[in-house]
Amino acid sequence: MQAKAESAPASPLPTGQPKPLVLVVDDDETFARSCVRVLQSWGYGVETASDGGAAIELARTRQFDVVLTDIQLPNFSGLEILRAVRERDRDTPVVLMTGGPGLDSARIAVEWGALSYLIKPLSMSQLRDVLMRAVQMHHVARRERRILHSTAEHERELEATRLRFDLALAGMWMAFQPIVSWSGKSVTAYEALMRTTYRDLCSPLEILKTAETLDEMPTLGRKTRGQVAEVMRAHPDLPGMFVNLHVLDLADDDLYSPHAPLSEFASHIHLEITERMALEKISDIRQRVAHLRRLGYRIAVDDLGEGYSGLNSFALLEPDIVKLDMSLIRGIDTTPTKRKMVHALASMCRELETPLVAEGVETESELKVLIELGADLFQGYFFAKPGLPFPVPKF
Repeated sequence: MQAKAESAPASPLPTGQPKPLVLVVDDDETFARSCVRVLQSWGYGVETASDGGAAIELARTRQFDVVLTDIQLPNFSGLEILRAVRERDRDTPVVLMTGGPGLDSARIAVEWGALSYLIKPLSMSQLRDVLMRAVQMHHVARRERRILHSTAEHERELEATRLRFDLALAGMWMAFQPIVSWSGKSVTAYEALMRTTYRDLCSPLEILKTAETLDEMPTLGRKTRGQVAEVMRAHPDLPGMFVNLHVLDLADDDLYSPHAPLSEFASHIHLEITERMALEKISDIRQRVAHLRRLGYRIAVDDLGEGYSGLNSFALLEPDIVKLDMSLIRGIDTTPTKRKMVHALASMCRELETPLVAEGVETESELKVLIELGADLFQGYFFAKPGLPFPVPKF
């Protein structure tokens, strides 16, 4: 099997359940045989096809949990297989493989809902994780289909919402955006940002609202913090990390456990409080924040300057660092009032010895004005967009 030089990881598929069935489509017989051997060792059932026509026929007559196909094939390409599968069943995950990635094929793959786009030679760990996520998403999607046809309308809507949340959770991954020091021309930290491969619930705000509706904020928070911990464990030399914390996360006892995955890295973490209008829901918030600081965490507050809630959270939480509201950054180079407001907030932060991050910088003109106003820490598309570990900023 054409793969990166690494041992094939064991697959933690649950025992005692039917084997997930994978269709492997590749005209390279050596690769296909190796792929069958590895997937079977992980507990999957495997069918193979060596050309696009045979694969499309199999996909029409059999129910697969995952289709794993090369893009370059005789008769029909992998992209045409993806299209045929989507026309019949929008829930079956399709994973594309290619040795020669191109923008056009990647764009079409996204448009037609491919779960993943793997580059040969394959990473065994990446392939294992993609297949596990695909099977989980497919099982949840099939459950959603059954429920949509068997329950009363209100129950169906609630259960469908829960299943969409489960799908978003199953496809969750973390993007990272650098926070930079202009004077040091260096990255001082990264902000971890929630993302998901599930297209029907892909907005972080929608995921948060759904979690609130379902009373699943603890589940979402633990998932997010666990994924950040995994990245930090794999990259021990990171300068620091900002992790978004919903106010309702402050009511979760797991956050305060020294055995929680993220607690291991507390001294490198800024917990960035979001949804500050709900601060009053936590009656003992000062004590809880003090507990987090004893664990080693530092506290950040975003959107300073948004209004009363921003200034109130500054006074209540006494953060170790704050972020300026993006609405003050946008167009600051052409808006004198915004310049005056940022100058006043920056002066206040200097007096309180609280570092200030200008978040959402997109243009060189905005950056120039902010530097003139005394800002040094920045985050935004001008330097780097959020991405997989880890985007390299431009200076």
